[in-house]
Amino acid sequence: MGISNFFNKYPYTDFHELNLDWIIERYVTLTEEVNTLKTWVAQHKIEYAEAMTRLEAVESEIDTFEQQITAHFNQLKADLEADFARQQAELEAALNQVKAEVDAEIEQLQEDVAAAIAGFENQFNELETNIINEVAQLKADVRREVTEFYNVMQANNEYVFTYVENRLDEFIESLPEILTVMVYNPYRGEVTDIQTAINDLYEVAAIWGLTASQYDSLNLTAEDYDALDLTAREYDTLGYKLLYKDPAHYMISPFTGEYVPLQEVIAGLAQFHMEGLTASEYDAKDLTATAYDDLELTAFNYDWFANQLIA
Repeated sequence: MGISNFFNKYPYTDFHELNLDWIIERYVTLTEEVNTLKTWVAQHKIEYAEAMTRLEAVESEIDTFEQQITAHFNQLKADLEADFARQQAELEAALNQVKAEVDAEIEQLQEDVAAAIAGFENQFNELETNIINEVAQLKADVRREVTEFYNVMQANNEYVFTYVENRLDEFIESLPEILTVMVYNPYRGEVTDIQTAINDLYEVAAIWGLTASQYDSLNLTAEDYDALDLTAREYDTLGYKLLYKDPAHYMISPFTGEYVPLQEVIAGLAQFHMEGLTASEYDAKDLTATAYDDLELTAFNYDWFANQLIA
């Protein structure tokens, strides 16, 4: 290829000269490409038509299958609903039957219980009557025995006293030989030695005694304790009441602010609300005994409302 052919193959860019060969060659090339494209389109158009035909057939099959599935599910739903309704009806019938049987059993049980209670009441009334009769008979027997014993005692009074006196003398004479006297201890409910019984009874009598911790909490000095002038018995049996200010029985007085017994506060509050009369106020009324009696005042009304009721 020479230089002249090179310039003839490609067009000039300054548009002063046009290379016809290049235009013709490009036209031929484009024509061939267009023909090739037409051929490809013609071939694929047939394939596209066949594919569309197959696609339409598949869509038709899908529609048919969808209709069959829908019909099948509708039938299945109807069958399930019918089966559920049947089972529900059977269950309700069974529950009603069980309820009827349970109600019948409960009613029978109530009748049996009522009959049993009535029978028990009859037996109890009969037993109560028998017991009352037996107790009455026992009382009569006891009264008879007591009367007979009393008569015997009266007849043998001197003999009995002499016998008892001799037995007491023998018992007193034997005391030094007795090492431990045994008695029935009511606190323990059993027989113990007499010292244990006495200790137990004293412990019962000393329920208001102070514990060591309670006494320590009082913080009393020797002078404070001596000033109370308590006996040993008072301290042992009533120490808690006399010394320990139990919060259940004491409070701060709203009048003085001191820690005082509840009784004192209650009396103060009552006095605060009373509308009674002092002695001088009553004297100022200048009432005669007859005039006062005519008022028919109770002691309560006089103490609380005398100022209002006595003009």
